[in-house]
Amino acid sequence: MTDTPADTLSREITSVTAKVDRWQGYLRTRDMGPGMQMSIDIMQAGIERAVAAMASGDVDEMIAAHKALRGYSDDT
Repeated sequence: MTDTPADTLSREITSVTAKVDRWQGYLRTRDMGPGMQMSIDIMQAGIERAVAAMASGDVDEMIAAHKALRGYSDDT
């Protein structure tokens, strides 16, 4: 069965949310400076956009949100 835009977006939301959680943990235990918080805020805004796209059912917006979230590597 082929994945729908909602399927792939849901996985991307999960991946980026895990990264945000890790980075927030780093902030709690280390002095990472304001840049780290700004990065977290940008990723969180992308997650919120993706959730709104899924809730609305707007496939074009889901695809755009997926492309935006996909840009965040899961390396750290």
